Amino acid sequence: MAGRVVLGVSGGIAAYKAVEVLRLLERRGCDVRVVMTRHATEFVHPRTFAVLSGHPVEVDQWRDGTAPGVDHVELSHWADLLLVAPATANILAKMAAGIADDALSTYHLAHRRLILVAPAMNSVMWQKPAIQQALGTLRDRGAEVVTPSSGDLACGDVGEGRLASVEEIVDRALGLLPRRGPLAGLRILVSAGPTREAVDHVRVLSNRSSGRMGCALAEAAADFGAEVVLLHGPMTVAPPLGVRCEAVETAAEMQAALNRLVNGVDAAFLAAAVADFRPAGAVKGKLDRRSGKLTLELEPVPDLAANVGGRDPRPYLVIFAAEDGRMKDRAIAKMRAKGADAVVLNDISGSGVGMEAAENEVWVLTGGGEERHVGRAAKEVIAREILLALSGELLASKGRG
Repeated sequence: MAGRVVLGVSGGIAAYKAVEVLRLLERRGCDVRVVMTRHATEFVHPRTFAVLSGHPVEVDQWRDGTAPGVDHVELSHWADLLLVAPATANILAKMAAGIADDALSTYHLAHRRLILVAPAMNSVMWQKPAIQQALGTLRDRGAEVVTPSSGDLACGDVGEGRLASVEEIVDRALGLLPRRGPLAGLRILVSAGPTREAVDHVRVLSNRSSGRMGCALAEAAADFGAEVVLLHGPMTVAPPLGVRCEAVETAAEMQAALNRLVNGVDAAFLAAAVADFRPAGAVKGKLDRRSGKLTLELEPVPDLAANVGGRDPRPYLVIFAAEDGRMKDRAIAKMRAKGADAVVLNDISGSGVGMEAAENEVWVLTGGGEERHVGRAAKEVIAREILLALSGELLASKGRG
C-alpha cells in the first residue's frame, strides 16, 4: 500500500497507544512521520517514535534556525493522510478554530489531503457542546472521525471517551489511503477459512482450516494496491486490517455470497476449505447418544469453484488444491475441470505445513503451463510470492469479469 501518513500525537494519557498505531501502519507498508505537541512528550518521549519510524519527530515548528524551508509546508506536500491519535479536546478545538500555536496545529492548517481524528478524553469533556461542535465543524470540512468507545477511563470514571481500539483506528486509516503497488487498480475477491454444516442444533461438520492462507493473500493483495474483499467462514485467525470482510458459515451461504460478490471483480482466489459433504436433511433439536448407534446420511456440496469457473464472463480464477503428496497432474486436472486459470498446490503430507500450520510450501501452476515452486516459508511470505508469480496474468485480466 505504501501510504504516507503524518501521525499527530497530542497530550493525553492515550498517547502511549500511538506507538502501536505507528507499528501497525508500518507493518502494512506505510511510511509514517510523527508530529507531537509539547504536552504529548510528557507521556511518550519523541525518541520512541523516531526510532520506530526512522524519521525525526517534529515537536517544534522549525527543526533549527538554519534549516531552509518551513517544515510543516514541506511535510504537507509529502503526506497522503493526517491521522491524529489521540486527539484531545484541546487539539480538536484548535483544529476547528484554525489556531496554529504548536507544531501539530500548525501542520494541520498546512495539510492538503485527508484527515482522520481519533478523540480520547474524559466523558464529561466529550459531551461538552464545544467539543461536539468542533467535531461537527471538522466533519463538515471533510475530516473523518473514529468515535471513541465506552469503558474505564484513566481518571477513574466509566463512560464514553476512551480511545478507539488501535485496530479500528488503523483499519480506518488504511481505508482512506490511496492504493499504490503492482496490483493497483485491480479488484480481487479472496475466500478463506472452513465452512460448517449443521448435524443438529449443537454439532457441526467442519475441517481444520484456520483461514491463515486466505487472510495472508487478502492482506498481501491490499498491500500491493488492490481493492480486496475477503469472504470467510469461521476462522481461528483475525481478518487483516484495511480489507472489506464478509463472514458466512455454511457452504450454501458462501455460494450465495460468491454469486453476489464475484460480479465485477478482476480476480478470485478461492482459498476457502469448503466442506465437501453436508448432512442430508435437517435435524431438529439435539441428537441424544442414549439412542445408540447413529447412521448419518451425507450429500455432496455443490462445487463452488466450478460454479465460478463456468461463468461467462468470469474473473481470473485461482483455486487451491491440498494434496497428500506432490500430485501435479491431479492439481492440473482439477484446474481444468473447474475452468480455473491457475492452481496453487500444497502438499499436506509434510509436518508443520498446510492446514492449521503457520508455514506452507506450494507450487503455482497455470493453464499456460507456467510453474513456480515456492519453498517452505511463513504463509504471509507464500502469499506475496503467489501474487508476484501471477501478477502479469492478473493485470492482464483487468475488466475481464
